[in-house]
Amino acid sequence: MQSRYVQEARLGLSIASNSGLPPAEMGELARAAEDAGYDAVFVAEVNGDALTLCHPMIAATESVSVGTAIANAALRPPVLAAKTAALLDDASGGRFRLGLGLANAAKNAQFGLPQHPPLQMIEEYVAVVRAVLAGEPGFNGGIFRTGRVPLDRPPHRPDLPVHLAALGPRMLRLAGRIADGVILNLMSPARAAEAVAAVRESAAAAGRDPADVEIVCVVHTCLADDAAAAARGACAIVPRYALHPAAPSLFGDPLDTVRELARAGDWAGAVRHVPQHVADSFVAHGDPAACSARIEEYRKAGVDLPVLYPVPVDGAWPYADVITGLAPGERLNTSTTLAE
Repeated sequence: MQSRYVQEARLGLSIASNSGLPPAEMGELARAAEDAGYDAVFVAEVNGDALTLCHPMIAATESVSVGTAIANAALRPPVLAAKTAALLDDASGGRFRLGLGLANAAKNAQFGLPQHPPLQMIEEYVAVVRAVLAGEPGFNGGIFRTGRVPLDRPPHRPDLPVHLAALGPRMLRLAGRIADGVILNLMSPARAAEAVAAVRESAAAAGRDPADVEIVCVVHTCLADDAAAAARGACAIVPRYALHPAAPSLFGDPLDTVRELARAGDWAGAVRHVPQHVADSFVAHGDPAACSARIEEYRKAGVDLPVLYPVPVDGAWPYADVITGLAPGERLNTSTTLAE
């Protein structure tokens, strides 16, 4: 089933909150991406506040969509997320998209956050956000209960799109059932194709048009003309995620030594033990031609919006090189190929 979003070969850019860039420079990168033909720019929430960092990106741009990919829902009460999203959408003239997910339980416990059943929590969270934006009387769930929440002014879009991050089958099905879009991550093109099918099937089972659920996929990108340096950069990404509970199923490799060294804080040692094929499975790396070819694999897998997530190569964050080197380019020609 072809998505309604495949009319253009769209491309997004994600900027990590832990890149060390000042907010103003993040705005400049967003404007550069807009000028280069990108369709969307996102903030990846690592240690910073993704929603706050959307402000300078909105101020610096005029037409590109701006959003979070993703913001940790557990950090914010859903009423606050709805209020902030409404203001960002108003400031952008209707260009904001709210991407939500949940960090793993260990990470949220580190933040002192209460533990809730993740599927129930995120489903109720989305319901509260939508109730606030629509001006409904309130929401009464098992985790969240609210009355009517007044806003200072009517929201620009009461139906502001809410996307959900999903890795496992249960969250993929939930996203297909309730979300405006799903945000995939850490997936090879083959796994992305399986995820696309799961989301579309769930949407259809819920009586929705599966083509209305946008499929976004974050693609870690190590751009470098030096193939060996790009491959090293790809391997350096893996220890960041090796401790995630879903890592063994996502990467198809137990990564026991990598996990052990990462727990001990020996990141250099952990990187040395990363099998190259694990990094190759979900990181686009190499020169512009190699990275572009990999992005095309995600499109063929059914991804509507691949989102480039530049990662350091030998310690440098190559945002400017990625924006110019992988710009969408001749969109009409590429779109015709995809439609065929």
